[in-house]
Amino acid sequence: MPIALKIQGFSIEEEPGSVEVLRYMPLAKFLSLLELEAMWFSRLGALQDEYEGTNPKGPRAHLMRIAKECPKFTKQQTPLGGSFNEMLAMADNGRSGDVGRKTLLVNCWFIGKNETKEMWKDYGDSGKGVAIRSTVKRLATCFHIREPVGSYVGKVNYVDFETHDSGPRGEDQALVAFLKDKTRFAHENEVRIVTMNFCYPWTLLPDGSEAVGAGFAPEIPGLYIKCHLQELIQSIVVGPNTDWNFHMLMKRLVARFGLTINVEHAKLSPIK
Repeated sequence: MPIALKIQGFSIEEEPGSVEVLRYMPLAKFLSLLELEAMWFSRLGALQDEYEGTNPKGPRAHLMRIAKECPKFTKQQTPLGGSFNEMLAMADNGRSGDVGRKTLLVNCWFIGKNETKEMWKDYGDSGKGVAIRSTVKRLATCFHIREPVGSYVGKVNYVDFETHDSGPRGEDQALVAFLKDKTRFAHENEVRIVTMNFCYPWTLLPDGSEAVGAGFAPEIPGLYIKCHLQELIQSIVVGPNTDWNFHMLMKRLVARFGLTINVEHAKLSPIK
């Protein structure tokens, strides 16, 4: 059985077994989850948010602020030599609090028992996909993560990226990997699993093949990590823009993979 991961960022009143979470996904990702018995963990620097894994007061964030204020800065050679992208790469790999963009993998969920139209639209194929319901405790106990040291299940801390200062912990990825800009992402109310970007026997490469040997994999977009689906998934929700036939198909599909998991229809009306 997997080793339980550390849980951080929750108050004493938030018992991990009772904090429900949802992960929205298109049908293709759900099918890959069933087929591979593994869930996708993205490399931190490969996510859509360009500030992922970035220390707000670190050199990478400073460079990005300059580029925002002066777009021409990204098109010319910088005063310190080299291109803008080369300087960003140096910040990613330096002792700047940004090194986690290459060394960490994340798997993102959203806290809340009730679905939202925004999450269905942004992550669940505009209501035509599915959502997996689970709990924080299940996230911490159902994945085959080899090294629990440096691996966490934690609530994202939404901060003002223009002013936030992590102080002496600015290079601590256990902190920085859980920082997001509140003006853009606070509505997501996210919890994430963070672990090291290493290949080992319980991981699969992006094409679903086995990761032969063990080692650091900084250039790939992410890895699949094996999990116990029956224990991880509390229930499956089919999107508000799916019909009865889709619902019945999902029930038969789940049973075909040997899972005894309830399949329910979204409580929301169809998304327009």
